[in-house]
Parts: sequence; C-alpha cells; structure tokens
Amino acid sequence: MRNRTWPVVLVGLSCLLVLIAWPGWVMLQRMQRLFVETARIQQRQAVRQQAIQAVNERIHYSSIILRDYLLDSAPTAGARYEREFAANRREINRLLGELRESLPAAGSGPLQRLEEHLRLNYASAVPVFSWSEAEKERQGTYFLRTQQRPRREDLLAISREVAGLSAAAYERQAQALREEQQSFRNEMRTLIGLALAIGAVISIGAVWRIRHLEAARIDYEQQLRDLSARVMRAQEDERRNLSRELHDEVGQMLTGLRLELGALDRFRGDPPTFRLHHDEAKELAERTMRMVRDLAVGLRPSLLDDLGLAPALQAQVRDFNRRSSGQVHLEISGATADLDEAHRTCLYRLVQEALTNCARHAQARHVRVQLTAEESRLALTVEDDGVGFDVARRRGFGLIGMEERVRELGGRLTVESVPGAGARLRAEIPLSKEVEA
Repeated sequence: MRNRTWPVVLVGLSCLLVLIAWPGWVMLQRMQRLFVETARIQQRQAVRQQAIQAVNERIHYSSIILRDYLLDSAPTAGARYEREFAANRREINRLLGELRESLPAAGSGPLQRLEEHLRLNYASAVPVFSWSEAEKERQGTYFLRTQQRPRREDLLAISREVAGLSAAAYERQAQALREEQQSFRNEMRTLIGLALAIGAVISIGAVWRIRHLEAARIDYEQQLRDLSARVMRAQEDERRNLSRELHDEVGQMLTGLRLELGALDRFRGDPPTFRLHHDEAKELAERTMRMVRDLAVGLRPSLLDDLGLAPALQAQVRDFNRRSSGQVHLEISGATADLDEAHRTCLYRLVQEALTNCARHAQARHVRVQLTAEESRLALTVEDDGVGFDVARRRGFGLIGMEERVRELGGRLTVESVPGAGARLRAEIPLSKEVEA
C-alpha cells in the first residue's frame, strides 16, 4: 500500500509523548522555583523576626546593665559594667546590620530612627558609669525613671514599627508568591487543556486512519478475492476457448488434411486430380500453421522473447490499428533492449490491457502510448480521447490486475479520467525492485 501508516502512528505517538512530558517538565521547573522562593521568603522573615526579637532583648538588657550598676556599691564596678554595656551596644549594631540587609528599602526610615535613638541612649548612658557612690544614690532612681525608662519605651516602640514593616514586607512577598502560584495554576490548566485537545485530535485522527485502513483492507481483500475468482474463470474460459479452437478449427483442418493425403493415393494415376488434391493439402497445412501460430501469439508473443519489448509493442499496435477503428500512436524513448523478462512482460500486458479497454469501452478514435526508459525507472503513459469514466466508482478487474502487476515490481499505477473527457493511465516502475512494507 503506497500510503504507509507507521510514520503517521510514529508522529502521533511522539506528539503524545511530548504533550505528556512538556507540561510535566514545566510543572517541575515552576514548582521547584516556587518552593525555593517560598523557602527564601520564610527564611528571611524568620531571620528578621529573630533579629528584631534579639534587638528588643538587648534593649532590655541595656536597662538591666544600668540598673545593676546603679545598685552595685563596689567602687570599681563602673569599668566592668561599661565594657558590658559597650559589648551589648556592638551586638545591637550587628543585629541592626542584619535587619538592614533583609528589610526592603521602605523599612530604612524606622531603622535609621531606631539607630539614632540607640546612639542617643548610649551617649546619655555612658557618663553614668563614672558616677560616684553619692551620685548614684542621689540621681540613680531619678535617672532610671525619667530618662532610661522613657528612652527604652521609645526604642521598643520603634522596634515594633520595624517589626510591623517586616510583617508587611513578608505579606507583600507572600501575596506576590500567591499570585505567581495562581498564574502557574492557570498556565498548567492551559497546558493540560492544550495537551488534551491535541491528544484528542491525534486520537480521533488515529482512529479515523485505522478505520479507513480497515475499510480499505476489507475492500482490498474483496477485490483480491474477486480478482482471484475472475482469474480462475478467465483461465477456464481460456482453456475452453483453446480447446474449442484446437478441436473445431485445428482439428477440422487436420482432418481435412488427412482426407486430402488419403485422396492422393487414390489419384496417383490421374495427374490433374492429383495436383488439385495436392494443392488443397498444402493450403490446409498452411492454414493450420497460421492457426497454431495465432494461438501461440495469443498465449505468449514470440516477438517479446525473440526481439524484445519495442518490436513486440510495435507489432501489437499494428495489429490493433488493423483490427480497430481507432488509431494508436506509439512513442518509445530510451533503451529497452536490456530489460528483464518481468519488466518486459509487465509493460506488454499493460499496453495490451489498456488497448483492449480502449477498444471495448472507451470508443476512442486516437490513443497515444508513450514509453520512457530511464536509468532508474520505466514510465508508461496511455492517453485516449474516449468517453472516459468515473475512476472512484468504476474500477474493473482489468485495472485491478494492472495495479497488481505494477505493484509486484514495486511501482505505482495512477488512472485519471472523468466522464466525457477521455482517460490517462500512467505507470512508473523502478528498475530495481522495491518491496514495500
């Protein structure tokens, strides 16, 4: 069958595999990116929360250091508490640096105010560590209540503002992530819908193709059965005709020849009558030889084996022009003398069947037969100006047999015709036989 199915099936299955793999790959890539982004946002929020909590703890710890110093009566405690207070201040600066890196630009204002208040708080607290015992007893409680506690509350309020900005930033990032997830879901719906649609088209096409091939196979098998039955009937008809020709014509002539030969013995003494029967016997023998030769040519033309394809076709065309009212014009180009028996027989039978159809059905007045022999293929074209026919609805056993002959040699036969516009038959046969899958 010329229209091969396996490339169509292969392309369809490949498309289905791509449609399955493509959305899956896209989904994995997007999901991985979403997971990474989600983890990054959560990690940054956790870092900010930990830093803000640590800053709040350090602010409280600063107040505790000042309170412990004011309550400690040791004369050399100031230097130790001052070092501890400075170390706590450095830790707060480090935490604020982490916050500055993780917070968006919108959070830089409150963070700067927090740093400024911390600087002022540190500047006001450092001189306290040089107070004497009398100064601590006289001003310590007042300093803690009127200066240190309000500044600590201001620092904690600014820290809560920074925490609110961090939460807002986290919410904005989470909202952007949710929007991206929604966009991803929409894209996946689109991809899955597209895959289902294309898969449905491929499936419907494959089912249609399979049904078409099954119908063609059933029709082809029916044609083969009909052709086989017709071939057997044709063989029987040929044998019956051959038997009748041999019995009626050749047998009758041989019987007459035997009678004439018998009469020659009786008329040896009568020369005129002897010559008459002798001439009659010779005529019967010649007619018998012509009859046997015509039968042999009908079965297998000797010219095809003795002289080749071109002389056999020329003789066939001359005989057709002599017996038919139409005229056949034969054109042969290229070397045909070296063709093997299979190609010679196929082309001869194709022309024979085509001319027979022209004589029986086409009512053509002019027929053109063109044979072209190239290096890699043979091309035979038969055109007529007859009544034509509908190729799709009328396909006789002659055309089916011609197709089978051409297909056996790996070639292709096409017939073009419409009612009232003649017909065109073209056969292309490769010189190296191609067995089709």
